[in-house]
Amino acid sequence: MYIKNILSSLQKHKVYAFASLAILVLAWGVFCLIKTDSKITLAGEQVNLLINQVRNFYKNKPNAWGLNTYSSIINHIIPSNMLNGRQIRNSLNKDVLLGADVLGNTVMPGSPTFAIVYKNLNYDECVELATYPFSEKTMLSIDSVSIINDTTLLFSWGSANSLPINKQNAQKACKENNDLLWNIYL
Repeated sequence: MYIKNILSSLQKHKVYAFASLAILVLAWGVFCLIKTDSKITLAGEQVNLLINQVRNFYKNKPNAWGLNTYSSIINHIIPSNMLNGRQIRNSLNKDVLLGADVLGNTVMPGSPTFAIVYKNLNYDECVELATYPFSEKTMLSIDSVSIINDTTLLFSWGSANSLPINKQNAQKACKENNDLLWNIYL
């Protein structure tokens, strides 16, 4: 009888231990999901911040002539929390380039746009940032968005691949390793 009681007690404790472990695993999963989602949200907000910082710096100039990653750092356009030495990093700890194109080449005179590039995004980051819900004002300042992996898919207003990018189109375009380029009107 004594052994039966002990075994019964152990079985109850196993159930409690299993339930406790399941709750901890579920809580950890929710925490990781929220943490990842908040980093992506912050990365989207950083695009908007960079747009505003570049526009503010070039507001009294006819265009963004001379803008590239290096010049944006030395001209203090980049918020200090995004700087890592001579590199710009977003909240996902991925490289960010500024300039005329995906390589961050210098914006030349007469160009009405500049590019913000997020490098080396994984599939989920690419989908979420390509479909990020920017404000109407920001969306209207975007000339085009390119998803670049083994191919380049350009999304622009009124084209077959139209802006804003919907989730389904982003899921088709994004691969495991992507660069995302926002081409912005100054």
